[in-house]
Amino acid sequence: MKTATSRTTRRRFLQSATALGALSLGPPRSPAAQARKLTTPADFKQRLQGPILSFPTAYTSDFKLDLAGMRKMIDAAVRAGVGVVGQTAGNSMYATMTYDEIKSLTRMMVEATAGRALTIAATGPWWTGQSVDYARFAESIGADAVQVLMAPRADEDSHVAHYRAVAAATKLGIVIHGAPSLALLKRLAGIDSVVAMKAEFPVETTVEFYKELGDRINIFQGGQKSHFLAYQPYGMKAYYSAFSTFAPDLAMTFWKAIQAKDLKAARDFILKYDVPFFERWSHAFWRGTLEYFGVAQRYLRPPEHTLTDKEMSDLRDFFRGLGIGPKQG
Repeated sequence: MKTATSRTTRRRFLQSATALGALSLGPPRSPAAQARKLTTPADFKQRLQGPILSFPTAYTSDFKLDLAGMRKMIDAAVRAGVGVVGQTAGNSMYATMTYDEIKSLTRMMVEATAGRALTIAATGPWWTGQSVDYARFAESIGADAVQVLMAPRADEDSHVAHYRAVAAATKLGIVIHGAPSLALLKRLAGIDSVVAMKAEFPVETTVEFYKELGDRINIFQGGQKSHFLAYQPYGMKAYYSAFSTFAPDLAMTFWKAIQAKDLKAARDFILKYDVPFFERWSHAFWRGTLEYFGVAQRYLRPPEHTLTDKEMSDLRDFFRGLGIGPKQG
């Protein structure tokens, strides 16, 4: 049973969230951002397709952000044809970074992409005020959308207030990140700028979302390509691509198979490359892969494990077994 105190606390939270959305929209857009036409939520929804470079945060041996390596990663992926570049609290390892570092990562992403692909900025598991501040920042530097992570330990009304406050603070399209119930998703879909959602649900849940809201929201896959392939009959158009972070030309072969409706080629790619890669996947293995392919350095901030030289040798043997490796010259 809800007490009068709990009802008052929630009412104050909702009032505070609404007030946050009514504040000024923060810093003006940068000159570079102003030179580009703002991507509307409708445009973002329509253009969100194909492999998404959800790039992992890379670090140097002294545990600083390896910005040069991540720029190289983004440039190679975009030149190969990847049309969407995005952050996310998990792959980007927000838990190991300060807020200023997260914003510097967002700025690097937008600058490295340079308008050649869509960019998705992303919030962390933050309170509404910080999420609003970040969304304003993302718009001011020229990002195309902002992915909003559902806050932990919030009730349904508080989630709705959270997304409404972010939506009131930015003209950007909003991507849902989390595990809403269908009832909550329907309420969030009532916010005009909420146009996409990262899916990491059981098949029956995702299919139900497609049945109810598939035309309203661009649902994209956050997991492996086998999951994306399973949702082709329902109209899924975009997916996270781990291979685009280190072998983007190879990653594009899968997307070209999808475009050609060659399901056998897509299946063969998954069985040959995706399944063995994800059997070994960890953040340490992923960063070691980046180093082996000459993209970025392998290091992670302690206490996260960084691959040893022996483990790097095993990693090289694995990729040689797959018949792929760094480009020569």
